[in-house]
Amino acid sequence: MSGSSLETPALGIGRLLKESGSYLVPHHQRDYSWTEDEIEQLFEDICEAKKGGQVDYFIGLMVFMSQNAREYTILDGQQRIATTVIILSAIRSWLRARPYERDANQIQTEYIEARELGKDEGIPRLVLNENNRRYFQKFVVLESPLASIENELTTLKRYDPNRLLLQAIILCRKKIEELAGNYSDENDAAENLFDFVRYLRDNVKIVRFTVSNEADAYTIFETLNDRGLDLSVLDLVKNYLFGKAIDDTYLRDIQKQWAQMMGTITNVAADDFLKAWWTSRYGRVQKPQLYSKFKNEINNWSKIYKTSADMLKASEYYTALEIADDPIWAELTSISRDRIRSLKLLGSKQVHPVLLSARAKFNSRELERLLRFLEVLIVRYQLIGGGRTGRLEISCASLAHQIWEGKVNTASQAFVVMKDIYPSDDDFRSSFMFKQERNNQKARWILSKLEDQARQERLTDSPPHELEPSGSLTLEHILPKEPGENWNEVLKSDFSLVEDMLFRLGNMCLLSQINRKIGNKSFIDKKKVYSKSDLFLTQEVASYASWDRQAMDDRQKKLSKHAVALWRFQ
Repeated sequence: MSGSSLETPALGIGRLLKESGSYLVPHHQRDYSWTEDEIEQLFEDICEAKKGGQVDYFIGLMVFMSQNAREYTILDGQQRIATTVIILSAIRSWLRARPYERDANQIQTEYIEARELGKDEGIPRLVLNENNRRYFQKFVVLESPLASIENELTTLKRYDPNRLLLQAIILCRKKIEELAGNYSDENDAAENLFDFVRYLRDNVKIVRFTVSNEADAYTIFETLNDRGLDLSVLDLVKNYLFGKAIDDTYLRDIQKQWAQMMGTITNVAADDFLKAWWTSRYGRVQKPQLYSKFKNEINNWSKIYKTSADMLKASEYYTALEIADDPIWAELTSISRDRIRSLKLLGSKQVHPVLLSARAKFNSRELERLLRFLEVLIVRYQLIGGGRTGRLEISCASLAHQIWEGKVNTASQAFVVMKDIYPSDDDFRSSFMFKQERNNQKARWILSKLEDQARQERLTDSPPHELEPSGSLTLEHILPKEPGENWNEVLKSDFSLVEDMLFRLGNMCLLSQINRKIGNKSFIDKKKVYSKSDLFLTQEVASYASWDRQAMDDRQKKLSKHAVALWRFQ
């Protein structure tokens, strides 16, 4: 790394902005991603260090690539630099709204936007990636009222790449207002903000590496990771892939694919995606071994190029596992899309590698059957049976790899591979009869599915009455969580009834929202409501003379029969 240098042992981050030119976040780098927690923590740490008279407060290493004497590409550190500029812009805005225009302009020209002689427009000292660039310029570099930023935020979709950026700008504005609000005199508040800027300039320090090319940077990242730097596995893989590019043209291709992939997986855990992708292609792996296995397997340029393209495509499939209405599933039936929703609710990440492989290898009919099998398996083995996650992960990893290798081509073959962990009807029935469920969403889902099954069993000659949307149904504990005096008779002979039976599925039923206020009433009063319900399984509760332990056991035994018939793969 002859062209690389450690320019200064330590440098104030304000001086970095003030004296070193302009900084660019390359398009393949991730979007602004700091949450309120990280920003709050930075504020608190700086304020405490400043208040305690701490001369140096270090915020870590930053790595840059020099374009020329005044322009640098940020390879590591963009979140910290961007947040610092946002904080400085918030101080500028506070000053500009008061009689401190000259000081506001000084902050603007020294830390936010440089001005060249003879030029009308300034040059931003920090330019973010393509997704964030326009919003950063409009709401940070340029002056903008807080109300305008808040209004703009309301127009953004939940997963817009600029949502976190706007939230950060708003939070920093409010934090500066709070900081100034500690002083009754406006001049004292301004002096405190001036001190805060000086502290950012001289005392909030970074260590700066400047390299001449990206390959050197990736070598630095890998070396630092060996020494304990907390980089994510995906960051290490990115550095490895970029560092192996044989020329600038191929590097730009990989960077473009990587930027598209990172945009796709913005709202999922990136390392989880990488692990699921690797498992589906190469077999089970633990995260600590993932990077070393990746380097050993993807060891030449041909593999690197193919892997980059494959990861991009797989990222679209992986993200779609969280969104049943994603266009990727358009060719599937509504029943299959409902199963995708169910798998998400059940929260079984272990099946993700299986679905990544199957989406690429199975035709739509077999994929639909596989979704059915996976739902049945997760319900039998994990949700009801409480089977070990590790064993499920091992089996799913094996199945995913066999599907990718073309050794398993149908859902029936998948069933054979997983048969060792597929509970028998008798085992499933036994587990169901004593199942407790404390998660309301899952309990409501189980009862909704059982209601559908009961309707199919009873109404064989005519279409079943349409079940209300599950979102409009509430979960009812027949024996309530806090039973009143009207439950004393049943409780006096069974003191542990609430503790033992409250979360048993046999003690739960579904009700429409208009009946949700019956919670603590007596069983006699509740029966009147249950008897009028359109839901078969809720109506059945009204047939019991009293609601005690035996009644709950009996009802759960009946529910178990529906469950065995419903969650069976044939």
